[in-house]
Amino acid sequence: MLRTATTLVLFVLSSWLSAVEPLQIMQNLDGDLSFVGDTPQESQQKLEQLVDAIAKGPAKTLMWSIGAGSDILYYQTKVASTWGWRRTKYHDDPKWKARIERCQRATEAGLDAPRIVGNRARERGLHFYPSYRMNDAHYCSDPLEYPLTGRFWMEHQDATIGATPVPGVEIYQHLLNYAREDVRAYRLGVILEAMDRYTDVMDGFELDFNRFQIFFPPGTASENARHLTDLLAKARQRLNAIATEQKRPLKLIVRVPPALKNCAWAGLDIPTWVRQHLVDAIVPAQVMTLSHDMPIDEFVQLAKPAGIEVIGSLYGRAGYHWPFSPENNTEAYAKEVSRTPGAPQFLGAALNQRHLGASGHQIYNYILHANPDVCAALTTQQGLRRYQVTTAYFHDKTDTYEYRKQLPAPLKTGEETTLRVLIGEDPSRGTVQLRLGLHGANQAYDAVTLTVRINGKPLPTPTPPVVTKGPRHGIAPSPATEAYAQWPVPAALLREGWNTVGITVTAASNPLQLVETEFALTPP
Repeated sequence: MLRTATTLVLFVLSSWLSAVEPLQIMQNLDGDLSFVGDTPQESQQKLEQLVDAIAKGPAKTLMWSIGAGSDILYYQTKVASTWGWRRTKYHDDPKWKARIERCQRATEAGLDAPRIVGNRARERGLHFYPSYRMNDAHYCSDPLEYPLTGRFWMEHQDATIGATPVPGVEIYQHLLNYAREDVRAYRLGVILEAMDRYTDVMDGFELDFNRFQIFFPPGTASENARHLTDLLAKARQRLNAIATEQKRPLKLIVRVPPALKNCAWAGLDIPTWVRQHLVDAIVPAQVMTLSHDMPIDEFVQLAKPAGIEVIGSLYGRAGYHWPFSPENNTEAYAKEVSRTPGAPQFLGAALNQRHLGASGHQIYNYILHANPDVCAALTTQQGLRRYQVTTAYFHDKTDTYEYRKQLPAPLKTGEETTLRVLIGEDPSRGTVQLRLGLHGANQAYDAVTLTVRINGKPLPTPTPPVVTKGPRHGIAPSPATEAYAQWPVPAALLREGWNTVGITVTAASNPLQLVETEFALTPP
């Protein structure tokens, strides 16, 4: 009898796993890894080894930035600038000296990083997309001296936006202004040069409007959006011509801010891009944090009828969170907290994005193959998954290039605070626990009691929250978690898709903030 029951369980589990739809994974890496050898030969060898390692992982597509930012490219460009085009104080800065020298030696030796990567990718069976950052701001902290400032900027300092559209981030005033025809011509020149240069190795081209998302002076994005649409149309026209010559389809992919509202704020007219079919795939993306509730479904509703894909973005940073602990005891929180998401967070975010209609997932600036736990989670979709309410990150500028987050949220005694949590699969397949992270003047929390409702149904009141003991970190506007409260959740209370969580403080000695909310699901 026991053998029969065990066989039945294994059969059901095997059937469920075989029915799991594979996640389509893309790897996007910036140019920082292009020339890291002490000699040009070593730089090329390390690049090829990196692509070999990526090909052994779950990613089947590789996007590679053609430059360090937008203006210093990793090949002998005739349009933009290359490493060593001028000498600045950073040549003697210990943080920059070795990198500048390595990149300059490789460039002067004629190395072409995107071509090396593209050739190796094709040999290893990977799809390859050169990627270009449309208005990268890294140089803006010190534009007159910074190693990533290009010749065009130095010779066209009157072509900047002049004032920041993001309150408190003054360096953005130095970004180039796409309302200027000469700026658009310069950027388009870089794009067309790269398209022509990598025709034989690329499967398309990616335009990254998300690093950074600022193209026009404050308050002028709407009236100037047509300029970005026109530039995109010209890039599309060239790519179509190359596809005709190559007798194979080539895709144009765009990375954009995470919500349609944010895109409109930046001057990216997504509805027109879709209507005119200027792109083949859209990658809505946050800037600095892994998102579990990015509203990509609004892109899907717009793009899918036109046959345009929407691809989710998975970022290798998050808020400072402790790993989930089923026991929720003091020992579970004695170690260092981390802002690097683990496999359960990646898997939860990926399943949520697929639930909202994403056709694939782009891993951005996170070396996926070097993290076997994350690779295994995304490949097998087994093990713990954490469905979190995305917390605000320290670079979030709400309702500019980032969508408004639900957390942190104040908890007032006697008043219910309600959040929406997305669960991108059938939660009845496993056991689920709800965990809340609290912040409130570092109190002992022994006087705190909470009540919780899930989709309108109450949960039993737990024991007092467990105070964390390890080092805590918090960066405004996300205060550090000081204590966790946790409940088992009956599967009957949950549903696949959006769930509401209502939290009420019934007793507390100090004002509290809710800084984390998640469902942790352990499959059978």
